[in-house]
Amino acid sequence: MLSRRHLVAVAAVISVVLLTLTAWHRHPRNGPANAQASAHRTASAHRTASSPASRSTSTVATRSPSRSATPHPRLTVRQLSANLRSLFGPGDSFSVAGYDLTTGHSIAAGAGSGMTEASVVKLDILETALYRQQTGQGDYDGDDVADMMEHSDNDAADRVFRDDNGNAGLQSYNDLVGLSHTQLDPTEAWGLSTTAATDQVLLLKQLISSKSPLNAASRAYALNLMGQVEADQTWGISAAADAGAKSQLKNGWLNIDRDNGLWAVNSDGLTTSGGHKVLLVVLSQHQPDMQTGIGRVETAAKQLAAALRSS
Repeated sequence: MLSRRHLVAVAAVISVVLLTLTAWHRHPRNGPANAQASAHRTASAHRTASSPASRSTSTVATRSPSRSATPHPRLTVRQLSANLRSLFGPGDSFSVAGYDLTTGHSIAAGAGSGMTEASVVKLDILETALYRQQTGQGDYDGDDVADMMEHSDNDAADRVFRDDNGNAGLQSYNDLVGLSHTQLDPTEAWGLSTTAATDQVLLLKQLISSKSPLNAASRAYALNLMGQVEADQTWGISAAADAGAKSQLKNGWLNIDRDNGLWAVNSDGLTTSGGHKVLLVVLSQHQPDMQTGIGRVETAAKQLAAALRSS
């Protein structure tokens, strides 16, 4: 027969067992069957909240690519000028200018006049034709205008130039928009007219400003033509464009008898660089051949865009 001491001990053991069973049934997720799932949820929550790898992956998935990951080199106008003198040669061998539509900053370097236009003068011919048509002073043939801009067809340009009333029509438009460093060739050999990059930027501004004498329809038409230049003429300022960005441009190239057969190679246009819409103009002359000129123009366009971002 159990003594009173033994009965008390047995009762205590039974109480402990009952309390344990009660706790087990109230909190089944602490049991072995759910231990692995609970640990997984806890670890997963911790990674989401604090893991650097998780934060980085999440950011990449939700943020558009940023150019700040690979910073653009900074370039002052003085450095730009020195670089381009080394690239093109001294004197009046180059003229460059740029304008940032986002910041309103502008820069220029090189010659302030006297740059042979070659086929970039077709932008002037185009704007004059559009202005004269919308103001009732004249008209133009749409096929000629398209061939002049998209294919740089010289015969088409001759016809549009005559429809513009030649030098008189171009000079009237140039005076209206404020070109002060452009000299039309007195024999009306339009490709031998001379200009400066700052004047070419001013012409480009007429295509993007609501204050332009060109109305919205004319501006859109011109930019559309410049965006459909044939593939082998898309070199130039487009070299400074962001990946995938569309450029609207007009290029020019001409070997010049009066310059001992050396080349003028030029590029005017609108593109996106560093995430900003920019107007870029690179004019060059005294170049040994067209391909060398193109390579130098594209190098200059990249440096011009870098300097514009640094301004």
